[in-house]
Amino acid sequence: MRCDLCDDKKCREQEPCIERDSKELYSDPHEKKMMEAAAYVESQYYGDLNRIEEVVEFALRMGYKKLGIAFCVGLEDEAAKIAEYLSGFFEIEAICCKVCGMTKSEMNIPTSDKVGLVSCNPIEQARMLEEKKTDLNLVLGLCVGHDALFIKHSHTYVIPLVAKDRALGHNPLAAVYCSAVNKRMKRRSVERGKK
Repeated sequence: MRCDLCDDKKCREQEPCIERDSKELYSDPHEKKMMEAAAYVESQYYGDLNRIEEVVEFALRMGYKKLGIAFCVGLEDEAAKIAEYLSGFFEIEAICCKVCGMTKSEMNIPTSDKVGLVSCNPIEQARMLEEKKTDLNLVLGLCVGHDALFIKHSHTYVIPLVAKDRALGHNPLAAVYCSAVNKRMKRRSVERGKK
């Protein structure tokens, strides 16, 4: 299926190209409440709040008390500012990616001059936040792949707050919006033998 190639998008007008009974997917009371809270935040604050403020509104509507932040040590300053803001509403647990100091040689994974010798530890981040019994976890700039491991191993729902993109100031969509970046990506794709 390639919805991105569809010109009609009749699903927006209740004329979907595929019909399924999706309502049954939301039979879990907590997940139904999440859909209601998300819809409330969207309908009340669309375009008015930034993502951090939306997280606050959503989590308050859900009745969450404790939020976890799994952050990249490279975004330590940003994590501290976000945690300070969020602590005005919730109890906060924040775990950096280098927690427990596991080395890359222990993991038998590659390293280079660009990165340090200590490995990121996303599964441990998830485990530590589970031990703290967080109600909701936020991902703040974990590396590609590490974020996936954290999300898979998180004991609770996860909201990506920041997607790491060192080249584009943590704004991955700049690759789509900026024609120079987009052209460079296409050139690299051709160099790799892809079209």
